Amino acid sequence: MKHHILATAVVLAVASAAQAASGPQPINLGDPKVRRPGQLKFDAALEAQKSAFKAFGEVSCDDCEGGVSFDTAANKFLGLRDMWAFDSALGALEVGQSLNWRGRASVGKITAVSAEAVGPFACKQLRWELTRGKETRARDGLVCLGKSNPDADNDRWLEVF
Repeated sequence: MKHHILATAVVLAVASAAQAASGPQPINLGDPKVRRPGQLKFDAALEAQKSAFKAFGEVSCDDCEGGVSFDTAANKFLGLRDMWAFDSALGALEVGQSLNWRGRASVGKITAVSAEAVGPFACKQLRWELTRGKETRARDGLVCLGKSNPDADNDRWLEVF
């Protein structure tokens, strides 16, 4: 009987560790309709964190469309404007590696902090950081491998959060 209780405790501990994955966790992961990473949805608190990060990166500029630039637009400052280049660069990061850029008024960094599956998708958990002067803001991010749409021929890395 003691062995059974101990085995059950070990199984529960492993299950709890798996459920406590790092990085943003989708709120619709168990939905059978979710077949592609782009269909993952995240709770309002995570979306607010992402919006606050973008707002922190807002910079006024005379030569920008609408008079505003976003230093959080890493793909722009890294020169990765091709449709899939930025997502591919994020997916190519090994844990601990970073992409660094200099915006108009800030410096930014995206670091791969772990490579844990999210549901059926191979993913990499990211940490975005933006520093302006003495202030730094950060947010979590997620890039996953999967089809971009139902008609896609192959899997590719996709920024999902």
